[in-house]
Amino acid sequence: MVKYVQERRISLFLIELMVALLFFALAAALCMQFFVQANQISRQSVNLNQAIFITSSLAEEFRATNGLMPNQTFYFDQDWNETNAEDAVFISTFSVISTANNMRLATIAVFEILGDPIYTLEVTIWP
Repeated sequence: MVKYVQERRISLFLIELMVALLFFALAAALCMQFFVQANQISRQSVNLNQAIFITSSLAEEFRATNGLMPNQTFYFDQDWNETNAEDAVFISTFSVISTANNMRLATIAVFEILGDPIYTLEVTIWP
């Protein structure tokens, strides 16, 4: 009889241990998912900040030249260093349109090669 009670206690302890391990495994899986989402949000934030910096720099250059910049395309790698078209992950396009009354409109866009635009800026100059 004592042996039966002792075996039952051991099996109850093992079941409790398995439930506790299951709980911690589920909690760890949820935490990992949150860390992955936080990493993606952080990466998107870095990309947006770099895109804003690039478009602002090109807009200032456009204003400094009184709108006399040619249409240009710039290519960037994963770390936002300028590179060639084959190794590019991000592209920045700069296109100028002349309108009536010598007004010049520039559209500056930064986007991923395989994705939607990250940031777009329109700049107008009246010389």
